[in-house]
Amino acid sequence: DSVVGRDRVMSETDFPNLPYLMAVVKESLRLHPPTPLMLPHKASASVKVGGYSIPKGANVMV
Repeated sequence: DSVVGRDRVMSETDFPNLPYLMAVVKESLRLHPPTPLMLPHKASASVKVGGYSIPKGANVMV
């Protein structure tokens, strides 16, 4: 309440004054990044991973 108040919606310009919220957002993105961390690979052989069949030549994102 002391940073944003009750009369408006929080905006991006409020982030520098909300260090705990910034830390939560950064940690969430560290644990669950929105994009894959590695380049796509191609399966060199047909395999089963975790009960799923991956055919030879399939693109695989890690």
